[in-house]
Amino acid sequence: MKTYLSILFLFFSLNSFGQQFLWTTNKNGLFPNSDMKVISNDEVVDKLKFYYETYDSYYDGTGFTKEGFFKMFETSNSFKTTNKNNWELFKKSITEINDLTISCIKYNEGKGSIIAILIVNKDNFDQIMFVNNPTEKGYILTLGLIVGFPKFEKFYNSLIEN
Repeated sequence: MKTYLSILFLFFSLNSFGQQFLWTTNKNGLFPNSDMKVISNDEVVDKLKFYYETYDSYYDGTGFTKEGFFKMFETSNSFKTTNKNNWELFKKSITEINDLTISCIKYNEGKGSIIAILIVNKDNFDQIMFVNNPTEKGYILTLGLIVGFPKFEKFYNSLIEN
């Protein structure tokens, strides 16, 4: 959980404007007027395969309702130093999502890049973070496309089913 909070802290901090918004499945973007590339839901698995093969491990930041996630983050120590304007914009954008939306953000915390996959629907907020140099406990090793990806794909599919 500490890693999850520290990664989100980077996203919402004053100094985190270096993140790259790579793509989304929402034709409106993750944020209003964002210029994110829009891809189909069918293209997401190919993107996940690429990240799974490229990165050594990932963190499972899934299992939150939207409200549960907001409450957890707002009561964390990380929230105290979070840019509140960025947080409110993010929170509003997430709250307004009613249809399945999958978005990808890339950023660097100084120890290598992180790919964050946000999976949001009417009620839930899930995140998968691909990393090469995990610094916290709880990471899951990627085991290659043949051995590990089929299991990972089942996990991902369980997040997007109705």
